[in-house]
Amino acid sequence: MTHDERDSGRLWQRVRDRLATAVRGRLPDPPPDLQLLRVSCEVAPAALRPLLEARRLTEAILGEARPKPPDRAKSLRRRTLFGEAPERATEAVLVELWNHLAQQPGSRWVVVFDAVEQADEATLAALTQIVRRQGWLQLPLVLVFHGEPKEAAAELLLAVRTRDAAGVLRGEEPPSGEAQAIQWRTLPPEVLRVLRAGALIGPGFETRIVADLLSLEPVVVLELLQQATDLGLPVEDRGEGRFSLPTSALTALSTSLMPSLAQAWHRKLGRLLGARAGEEVAGARPPRPPVPKPRGKIPSAAHVAEIIDLSAEVVDLVDETGLAAQVASEMAAGTGVDNAAGEAGAPSDVSAGTGAGDSTEVSEGAGGTTDAPKWTVPRQGERSGPIDVSLGASSLKGMRATSSDMTSETGVKKQVEERPAGWSPARRKTIFAAPAVEPRAEEADPAGWGAPSRVVPTRLEDPLVDEARAAEHMRLAGEFDAAAQHLCEAARKAAEMGAPQAAAQHAQNALSLLATLPASATRRLLRVQALIELGRLQWQSAGYEFGFTLTQAQATLDTARAELGADAPVVLAADLAQAIAGVCFDLGDPGSLGRAHAELVAAGSMLQAAGDAIGAACLLNDQAAVLVRMGDPGRALQLLRQSRKVFDPHVNSDPVALRELAETEHLFARLPLHAQLRAGREAEGFEMGLDHARAAERAYRDLGEVRELGRVWETMGRLELRAGRTETAKQRFDAAAEVQTQLGDLTGLAQTTEGLSQVLALLGRDAEAVTLLRDSVVFNRDKGSPLGLQRNRSAFTELSERLAQRAEHAAGLQEVAILLSAGERELGALLQPSA
Repeated sequence: MTHDERDSGRLWQRVRDRLATAVRGRLPDPPPDLQLLRVSCEVAPAALRPLLEARRLTEAILGEARPKPPDRAKSLRRRTLFGEAPERATEAVLVELWNHLAQQPGSRWVVVFDAVEQADEATLAALTQIVRRQGWLQLPLVLVFHGEPKEAAAELLLAVRTRDAAGVLRGEEPPSGEAQAIQWRTLPPEVLRVLRAGALIGPGFETRIVADLLSLEPVVVLELLQQATDLGLPVEDRGEGRFSLPTSALTALSTSLMPSLAQAWHRKLGRLLGARAGEEVAGARPPRPPVPKPRGKIPSAAHVAEIIDLSAEVVDLVDETGLAAQVASEMAAGTGVDNAAGEAGAPSDVSAGTGAGDSTEVSEGAGGTTDAPKWTVPRQGERSGPIDVSLGASSLKGMRATSSDMTSETGVKKQVEERPAGWSPARRKTIFAAPAVEPRAEEADPAGWGAPSRVVPTRLEDPLVDEARAAEHMRLAGEFDAAAQHLCEAARKAAEMGAPQAAAQHAQNALSLLATLPASATRRLLRVQALIELGRLQWQSAGYEFGFTLTQAQATLDTARAELGADAPVVLAADLAQAIAGVCFDLGDPGSLGRAHAELVAAGSMLQAAGDAIGAACLLNDQAAVLVRMGDPGRALQLLRQSRKVFDPHVNSDPVALRELAETEHLFARLPLHAQLRAGREAEGFEMGLDHARAAERAYRDLGEVRELGRVWETMGRLELRAGRTETAKQRFDAAAEVQTQLGDLTGLAQTTEGLSQVLALLGRDAEAVTLLRDSVVFNRDKGSPLGLQRNRSAFTELSERLAQRAEHAAGLQEVAILLSAGERELGALLQPSA
């Protein structure tokens, strides 16, 4: 038996033992009882492409057995002051699918990544995480290295070797080809044409892209490639219409192509791939209105006002009647559903008391502020539609449930595919998409749910991959503005798919490309778009290892503000204002909160003046959240009443309204934590807050918004703690912490661990209390949150006083003190009280 045969035997034995293995060289043929789920990393290199291709193949194998996603009509996202966190990382979604495949009867599957050293950094980082987590993946994983691994690829190989010294094996020697010795010009013209097109696409290419480029049928391209292999050419079939050529062949074919033809082909490829990435714009069905559900009675706004001790008379801050009527008109026009019918279906007990006793007086200067940004309001411009992303569905296992209000049956959304036609531009997922294409008449919805949505997914792997490839081909064709546009879109999609490294790379590439070009109005707007995307990424990015801070985000967004002209489109200006307000809200110092309020008031005025009543109404909750944090619950209460009045009639006909109402109820729930409660009615106030929190919890469950559920559970934990129910508070905090850990919600986790530290101290678990307070300080310091550190300082002072005579805790408290002081020094001026 040769050495190679021994290595081959060990390889397939490790596969049967479900062990991760690295192979240096060519993968030997598998035994008949094993099926390979094989992905080539050298075909169309782009951020996350190998993982997305693996997902597509896995779901195709599973077929109807794949896990069912939640109701897509309810799975909506939009920009919000509280952030739009990405879903779970792509590798978590994939591992869940692979584990589901491992449980199916029949063939034994093996996950193989071929030429893994050529994968993008995001894919390599994801694979490294999978390898390092012992026992996570239940299918065997084989990583094939054809060349010498460098940087991230070398780190992946080291992870395999570190986990198991016998995990790196030698594969078969690849056949040596003499591609440069081939007389390419003597080949049949149609064969040479296909090979040149493939070489232009990259080291790996797909027959369908070659077919589109050359205006041929895909089967014709396959037949010509078969002819090439019959002639002895080094074309390797990677399966499912994917092929690759050795480097020597790529060089020879590329140099044989005229520059003018290469440029023309690059331009055509850029447009083809860009169109494929934007195929979501044609012919999707809008979401069906959710079936009305009876919902429990919740306290009225009038009852809230009774319990909260308002120190001064408060009047409404907005025109209730006018804004509500505008929103009703927009929603009725956008959805094609009669507003009266929508109102009739709304449950009256949801907002019981919102009308009776509520003031309808309007303060003319209400909400105004002297330091609000000054913008002119141009005519209503082009409004782009959202692009869907492929997201994962999961079940949050292991959560502690003690009542029907807190169960473990919560899921992460799988895909954001559809949006109601009345979707607000300020809440749209993107401002980068190309103008929406009008749907063709034959694509109209026969079921009568209104005009077709302009968002429909076509292929799970295409949107992100094709944006990056389109950008590169447009750059090579000299279409630099189009290339920057595609890079901005690729950055957004990568961020939403849980790949912040790839997203940051795409955004920086867009900025670097624009920096090399002469200035123009169009390029200035493209630069602003890229800066907004980068700033939002630095603000909201999930995970602890990327080092993004609130201060970084603020600096990036301030740069975007400096670039933004007074004549910028309303949607762009409002989107920037919301992003800045969100960062300032999380910073939480008085100056930042004042700026957040000013930004939101200015954005609301712009949107309403531009005729976007829904967008303006969606800012009511955001403004209320800032006012609550600023210590003005009275004005916040009025805004929350207005938001409820605007959206409650549409809650059964529009998921956007349900999302806004959920946010309103959560903010109502937090009022007792920030407002002065009337003497003797404190317990009633906390119970009222819990009633509102339960209403928000139900809505977020219906929408599948797990991150927001975690935030609600943290609120419920604080309310239970204030009400004196320590054990129940701990269960709520535990559930919140588990969700936030899974999603990488650093800001939420910082708040939850601080609250949990208080609970454990009351339960006498002092060592754990000190540890969790330390964790909260680390999270707030990593994110650069002055508000979080101020809360940590208060909690630390209280805990230190309690444990002053306990010598066993001195070292732990000293560590917390050092970390806290270091964080305060780093933030400096932000922690100083405003003058």
